[in-house]
Amino acid sequence: AGAADASYFQTLGTLLQEGQYWAYHLGTISFGPAAAMFYYLLYQSKLIPRFLSVWGLIGVPLWLAVSLLIMFGSITESLEIFFCLPIASNEMVLAVWLIVKGFNPSAIASGSAKTDTNKV
Repeated sequence: AGAADASYFQTLGTLLQEGQYWAYHLGTISFGPAAAMFYYLLYQSKLIPRFLSVWGLIGVPLWLAVSLLIMFGSITESLEIFFCLPIASNEMVLAVWLIVKGFNPSAIASGSAKTDTNKV
């Protein structure tokens, strides 16, 4: 058995790069609805300040739109960072907020009071 031709490795490398490209963008599309639901629930429950959840609700559609536009070749990937900045910065601020301040205790107390009155 002889050594494999270099063109096989070139083809395999190209396939792996394209697979990673499509997997990344399909992953961002699946992240979009989940993140939108997450920020909507945070908005409704008032567990965090409203500005944080609204910020997330604004950032998610931007990220989803740019991912779709890149997948279909409408814009270049170099513009992706500008569209991703709102949701990326929101995720970091939200993480720091939850570590430092945590959830709103009054929202937790009112939520548990509502469930206590609904018991039969």
